[in-house]
Amino acid sequence: MLQEDDVGSYSIRVVESYDEMSQAAADIVQQTVEAAPGAAITVPTGQTPLGMYEELVRRVKAGTLDLNKTHIFLLDEYLGQGRDDEASLTRWLYESFLTPAGIPAEHIHEVPSTAADPEGAAAAFEVELADLGGLELAVVGLGPNGHVAFNEPGSPPDSRTRIVELAPESRQQSSAYWEGEAAIPERAMTMGLGTILSAKRIVLIVSGDSKAEILRRSLEEEPTLDVPASWLQNVGDRLEVIVDREAASGLTGV
Repeated sequence: MLQEDDVGSYSIRVVESYDEMSQAAADIVQQTVEAAPGAAITVPTGQTPLGMYEELVRRVKAGTLDLNKTHIFLLDEYLGQGRDDEASLTRWLYESFLTPAGIPAEHIHEVPSTAADPEGAAAAFEVELADLGGLELAVVGLGPNGHVAFNEPGSPPDSRTRIVELAPESRQQSSAYWEGEAAIPERAMTMGLGTILSAKRIVLIVSGDSKAEILRRSLEEEPTLDVPASWLQNVGDRLEVIVDREAASGLTGV
């Protein structure tokens, strides 16, 4: 079952299960890359997108989806960490999606978290993205404190790729990915809110009742620096929210 409601000028789709959410998000990725071969897209790490990745990989292996021309820009990484480190979001994404989907190495744009000059490398990352026409699609998740990528509370809506201090709750959430066995750095490099908000199409995927309250604050309260995801409201019909019923339980009129 799929329910769609217009809230403001963006759309919310409430589905009955995590699997349906993953399928719907994969459909949008496929629509995007078929309509704009060679487009730049960004996708998140974490538990929420894993079902979407499984579905995309299934389609690639079935021959119904071609990602060979797609440019994937990674969203974030712990500062000083790379794909060879135990606690690495880059490695996570390679293992769960990039390698199984056969994305060409030259089309993978890693966050330059290990660069000798991280500030300069972050600026160059932005130029690289701009040279490809910016983001055609940004698929993002929602952190427990409202962060998008690692844009923590206090992040301005015009921010670009940069180094950030991680909030304690974000480090705690990250530690859980590796069952508390990997040290999580205090800083990270993240694609900026302004970069994400400039995407031609933005999809927010959220699952589970633990995200219900922060999702409500993100979509139903005035945009604020305290809840970075709340700035997504400002992009109008470029935003599509896909949530399961548990995550949507706090929303009004949905």
